[in-house]
Amino acid sequence: MSSKLSWLNPTRKPVPWVSGTLVILGFLLASFTAGDTGWWAILLTGLGTFGPGLLRELGWLHDKDEFQIQAARRAGYHAFLAVGFAAFIWIAFLRSAERHVKNLGELAVFFAALLWFTWMLSSLASYWGARKTAFRILVSYGGAWLLFVILSELEHPLGMLMEGLITLPFFGCALLSRRWPRAAGAVVLASSVFCLFLILRIHAQRNLGLVVTAETLVLFIAPLVAAGIALLLPEAAAGETPAS
Repeated sequence: MSSKLSWLNPTRKPVPWVSGTLVILGFLLASFTAGDTGWWAILLTGLGTFGPGLLRELGWLHDKDEFQIQAARRAGYHAFLAVGFAAFIWIAFLRSAERHVKNLGELAVFFAALLWFTWMLSSLASYWGARKTAFRILVSYGGAWLLFVILSELEHPLGMLMEGLITLPFFGCALLSRRWPRAAGAVVLASSVFCLFLILRIHAQRNLGLVVTAETLVLFIAPLVAAGIALLLPEAAAGETPAS
């Protein structure tokens, strides 16, 4: 296996494979487990997400070099800033008036998603570089959201088609970024604004709660915005990447 594809070899990189499997398995089991019995699947996701980091900090796992560790810790600080600032925004919002917020129990999911995605996007950008990170984010999240839409709307083909259209910015901008990263970054940010209004309209029509809408924006809009900003950086235009 070539050096560029060495990360696909589970024997050379077992920790990402094990942790990634736990995360994906936890999400799938939690999504398709009926009633309140899916709580244990969420623990699988948490174990896959935070387990390796806990083992590294305890000195029981040594699978990263100094550069990777510094990138991960820098990303942790970025996650601290993002989640801390978001927490104070929520506190100010809830105290600014008498609020009747639906699905307030889902607020923990919002903060967990914001924490996770901020850390992941920052650490990947430090390791891969701006352009390569943006391309892989766009392709990965576009594919994941398309699969989610298909599974969610199997009985509603028209709804599947309409909601599937919002994944087009991911794939289109990923291809554009290979040749014109700055132009792709501008298109990605413009697409994120369009998708923002589209998602808000869908949620308003379905009368979904504010917290659920916030979760959706973190899971869908945040990768677009992060990829767009990364592509506009001078590093992306120069094509410089720290690692392949």
